[in-house]
Amino acid sequence: MFRNLIMRLFLLFLVFAASQGPAPTPSKVGKPEQQQSSTSQKQAGGDQSGTEQSPLVVKIAPSVKTPEETAGEAEDRKEKSANDRHIVYLTAALALLAFLQLLVYIYQSIKLRQTVQGATEQSKAMDRHVGEATRSANAMENVVAVINFGNHAALRAYLTVIIGSAIYQEHREDIGDLRFEAKPLIANTGNTPARKVSFKKAAAILPIPIPEEFQFPLPEEETADAGTVGAHQNYVISGLVEDLVRWEDVGTIKKGISKALCVWGIVHYEDMFGGKHYTKFGQILTWQIDGKTVMGYFIAGQNDGD
Repeated sequence: MFRNLIMRLFLLFLVFAASQGPAPTPSKVGKPEQQQSSTSQKQAGGDQSGTEQSPLVVKIAPSVKTPEETAGEAEDRKEKSANDRHIVYLTAALALLAFLQLLVYIYQSIKLRQTVQGATEQSKAMDRHVGEATRSANAMENVVAVINFGNHAALRAYLTVIIGSAIYQEHREDIGDLRFEAKPLIANTGNTPARKVSFKKAAAILPIPIPEEFQFPLPEEETADAGTVGAHQNYVISGLVEDLVRWEDVGTIKKGISKALCVWGIVHYEDMFGGKHYTKFGQILTWQIDGKTVMGYFIAGQNDGD
């Protein structure tokens, strides 16, 4: 809009300047010199000398201009004055145009700065928006991870080893001598099956209390894949003592007074989500007064899992 206004003003001044007519032409000048020469010649015709009493005085008469010359000079002065006014007007118009152009430049500079500032603010706002979106996405991922963890924790299999039954050393006519044998139960207390169940276990007659330096050794080879233990189902494992004990020590071992039947080991398995887990166990088994009912308790530091 400012540019259109400037162009219109400039065109108006050009039209105004062109409408004032052509520049003045020099008028014809008369020949006053010839008239003066004739006058001088007339004076030269007489006696040009003077005396001391009457000195000769020479007067230079000004040249007389003709009416045409006087009118031409007045016209020249008038046209020069008009041209000077036109130049002043044109200079003022150019100054005004320059001032308006300066205002346009200032206005454009302000708008450009505002545009740059707006773009900068928009960029910052976009960065903040991206940051907030990233934090929201991370928070959502954390929420999903927590939910998935909670679902896995609520649904996955949990294998634990509880007190089961046991066999004490006994001589039988039909099958021969029986050795001490522990039969703990692997129980799945979770809500989904435990897969690829395998374990290592060992049993022995140990002194009570068990010496602190005892390391609870396990065989190097692990029992092959024992299959799957369903939710809320049990699996019986066996820990057989290698050798027979002295027959006179059987009663003391059954009571767990100075010696007792001990079983320990570790169970490995996978849940339905592919997670791998383990359960360690250690138990001391004894018999009640009736000699048939088995009871037991867990060995401190030998029962753990994930």
